[in-house]
Amino acid sequence: MNEQKIVYCYSAATGECTGQTTAQRSPLDVDEVYLIPAWAAEAAPPAAGPRHAAAWRAADGSIPAHCILGGGWQLLPDWRGVPLWDTATAQPIAAQLGDTPEALGATELAPPPFGVWDGAGWSVDHAAALAAQRAAVETEIAARRGQADAAIVPLHDAADLGMATPAEAELLAAWRRYRVELSRVPQQPGYPAAVNWPAPPAAL
Repeated sequence: MNEQKIVYCYSAATGECTGQTTAQRSPLDVDEVYLIPAWAAEAAPPAAGPRHAAAWRAADGSIPAHCILGGGWQLLPDWRGVPLWDTATAQPIAAQLGDTPEALGATELAPPPFGVWDGAGWSVDHAAALAAQRAAVETEIAARRGQADAAIVPLHDAADLGMATPAEAELLAAWRRYRVELSRVPQQPGYPAAVNWPAPPAAL
């Protein structure tokens, strides 16, 4: 009679087999009864195919702390580590053991920028893409306008006080022209996808 036997440990978190250990024969029993430790089972887990994993689970999906409480090895879908994208949000989504892309509403197909799921694949939301381009250009216009405003203020003060040199007066006019050109960027035929940015005036 063997004094010990191999049993198969499983994870308390996922139920997956974590390796083997040995169970000792009970000294109190005449029959061949072994003291199975917690989180272990006598049966070996079945071989799992691609994107599946064997896990010890009860009928209700829970993970019993001891095999005598019931349960058995189940082959569960395993999409962990596979890049998936939520078809509703186009954002990455992480699968847990037992999840499938169908259950998650996800796909392996990577979305393009501003992607929208049409039930079979991704298409581009051109209106959203255009709005994002417009917002980016408007932000850049505001930043360049701020630079122009900061340059104009002291030059304008000098001109108002009659203190501006000819070079400063010329530079003030150049910055003011630049500011007007910035305000007309939205009128360009390529706006907002292709913008021909006006060049700022050179410093003195």
